[in-house]
Amino acid sequence: QLSLVIMGGAKLPEYRRFLMPGFSFSILVLGVVGAFFGDQIFAIKITAFLVACALFVVMVYFNRLQIVEYSNGQEGLISGDSEYRKATNLLIATWAPFPFWYIVSPEGLNLIDNVLVIQLGWAFLNIVAKFSFIF
Repeated sequence: QLSLVIMGGAKLPEYRRFLMPGFSFSILVLGVVGAFFGDQIFAIKITAFLVACALFVVMVYFNRLQIVEYSNGQEGLISGDSEYRKATNLLIATWAPFPFWYIVSPEGLNLIDNVLVIQLGWAFLNIVAKFSFIF
């Protein structure tokens, strides 16, 4: 998230340097809260998950807003051809599967309990999310 704000340069408000990474950090903290405290009280796990999903939606809204600001209103989330828009959409597309994998993992609802499958899933998602930006 911070890299997108830096890429946007002076076209984006300076407060986004803190806001966008703050969203990411908050989502990760909510995942940890749900994983550690959700075993005792299931409502904590579900609440943390839903709040994190809501924060992700707000973060995507700001990502869309940044595309519009960066392109001076010429592009949006689904229209345009700038590298900035492509990088933003790539980030959104590679982050979107994480909540689904979380909810089926033992940290979530424990729908998949095979440790090897879970670890390979996390590794795959992280590799795709991190290394897709080198292209």
